Formats: sequence, structure tokens, C-alpha cells
Amino acid sequence: MAEKQPAKGTIRDTLLEAASSLMRELDTIEVGILDIAARAEVNHGMIRYYFGSKEGMLLALLDRDVGVRIRQLGALLRMDATPTEKMRIHLEGILETYYRIPYLNRLIQAMVRDASPERVHHIAEELLKPIAQAQHSIIQEGIAAGEFRKVDPKLFYFNTIGSADGLYSNRFTLSAVFGGIPGADDALHERYKAHTVETLMAGLLA
Repeated sequence: MAEKQPAKGTIRDTLLEAASSLMRELDTIEVGILDIAARAEVNHGMIRYYFGSKEGMLLALLDRDVGVRIRQLGALLRMDATPTEKMRIHLEGILETYYRIPYLNRLIQAMVRDASPERVHHIAEELLKPIAQAQHSIIQEGIAAGEFRKVDPKLFYFNTIGSADGLYSNRFTLSAVFGGIPGADDALHERYKAHTVETLMAGLLA
């Protein structure tokens, strides 16, 4: 009997997960295609076959990592919940995202640096603006309901992203300043998530 071939897309998904796992483990986005292919247990030529280049693979990884969160945001906006409840869920979701994907901001910055206008437009319009616009929508809904004080949505967005990224992409500070902690574990993450959400909400609630 002929050996069953892997389903189409399996190797592609395995390569993306290999790149993601290496970035998380090594705390850098500077991972080589040979290392990625070795982790995925495939020939490095598969990267060119599926993505065209390493840059194409990284853009696909960014699409994968952010796309699922954008779909979740759509469901959040449709929820029958108060703006305060929606914002808490939204902020917790962002903290979860950066805990699971600590390389996210670094990858975004690397992908738009010296990138083609088409790539920059794709990342901005398809991946980043939907998140900022969803947060803006919740803020405006909360102001109209009298639950939130008037804040600048742009500044609040940067407060949110900066707070979410700050701990998870900062292994050096954790290790050098706070007693050799190698990185945020589940317990520290839960404490930091609760603290950060409460801090951000305190600046927002009327």
C-alpha cells in the first residue's frame, strides 16, 4: 500500500510553528532558515516553495498570529455586554497575545523596516488598524454610555500595547534586575495581566 501523503498545508503550518517556537525560545526574531527547517524536520527549500523567501514566511507568520485575534475582536464587538466588560475582555486578550507571542512587536517593526509600500499597507490596514479601530469603538461606546471619561484613543492604544509588550519582551531586565528570573511563567503572567488591566481601566473609568 502506498504511504499516505501529508495533507496539503501541513508542511507550511509546521514551518510557521517552527519559526514561532524558535523565536520564543531564543528571544529573538533573528532565526536562520536552516534552523527553522531543522526544527520543522524538512528541507530548507520548502521555505522558498511555500513562501517564496524567508521574508514571505515571516509575513505569513504575522498574518497567522494576528489574524485569529482580529476574528476574536469581531466577536467581542458583537457581544451583548457593557463597554466596561468589553474593554476588560479586550485588554486581557491583548495581554494573553503578547504572553503567547512575545516577539510580536519586534516582528512587526522588522517587517515594515525598508519594506515595500504594498507590504506596509497590508500590515497597517489588515493587521494593525482593525485592532486600534476596535479599541476606539469600545472607548467611544463607553464615553457615550457615561462609563468612560474622555481619553485620546490613540494614546490609550499605545498605553495598551506598551504595557502588554513591556514584560514579555524583556527577559534581560527580568534576569538582570529581578533576581535571575529567566522569563514570565504562567503565575507571573496572571499577576501581571490582572495588575495591568486594573491600571489601564483605572485611567479609563469615569
